[in-house]
Amino acid sequence: MHTQWIEHCTVQRVSLREGLVLDLDDYNELVITRPMRLTLPPVGPYPEEQVLIDPDNVTARERPLLDLAGAVCTRAWCDDDGTLHLGFSRGHRIDVDPDERETSWELYGKRHGYMACLPRGRVRVVRHDVPEDDDANIVNSATHHR
Repeated sequence: MHTQWIEHCTVQRVSLREGLVLDLDDYNELVITRPMRLTLPPVGPYPEEQVLIDPDNVTARERPLLDLAGAVCTRAWCDDDGTLHLGFSRGHRIDVDPDERETSWELYGKRHGYMACLPRGRVRVVRHDVPEDDDANIVNSATHHR
């Protein structure tokens, strides 16, 4: 099983341009363009909380919730249906469901390749850091990693 290549990468910058953009170290970029569930960790007397955020319409109140710079991506995988799951070192989680008509998320890695959830949850993976014979294994691992 191949680990998603952004696991153990640190979020360098978070921006909102044509979606939520997470720039991670090692020349990686994740772009989320569809509504996502952001799970906030418990803090003091406040319990864990889940917030639905639309990257195309982030309110002033939601912006501080997206301060993930400096956090390490500890878990990254997608389900068979294209749902993306991310976990971060500070306890935050992001889940992005597929969309019927639009691409939900795209992952670009200068050293690794490209991965995206296309319309209807079809996951497309192009890796240039492994032999071509391993492509089928990568697709299976990317969609079955938990």
